[in-house]
Amino acid sequence: MAEERVVDIALRWGDADAFGHVNNVVFFRYLEEARARVIPASGPGSTILSGGLVVAEQQLKYLAPLHYRTEPIQVGMSVDHVGGSSFRLACRVFDAETGTVFAQGFVALVTYNFATGSPRKLSTDERAWLTGE
Repeated sequence: MAEERVVDIALRWGDADAFGHVNNVVFFRYLEEARARVIPASGPGSTILSGGLVVAEQQLKYLAPLHYRTEPIQVGMSVDHVGGSSFRLACRVFDAETGTVFAQGFVALVTYNFATGSPRKLSTDERAWLTGE
């Protein structure tokens, strides 16, 4: 996944707050949805999700208001760091047609063994998928 992967996300009417724009918390749901669709469910790298994964940190900088609309927005993700049991995705929420970036930041994820309650090392297969090698 060396290059940025882009996912279309549909907005829901309930995403907007009393001020008519998408609430800041909802952006993290968009990132979660995109992440679940970017990490493969089968094949190389699929054990990242099936083997266990937790969010360690996430940060977004809001750059422009996003108002409810029927057209989808886009979420782009690219790997910008790979550690022993963790990796970080650079993220942006944007409109591909206009080029407007609504938010950008990152999410740090840790591969996790829920049976032992501790991080697990990235496998060779997972690391290869993350680095695009």
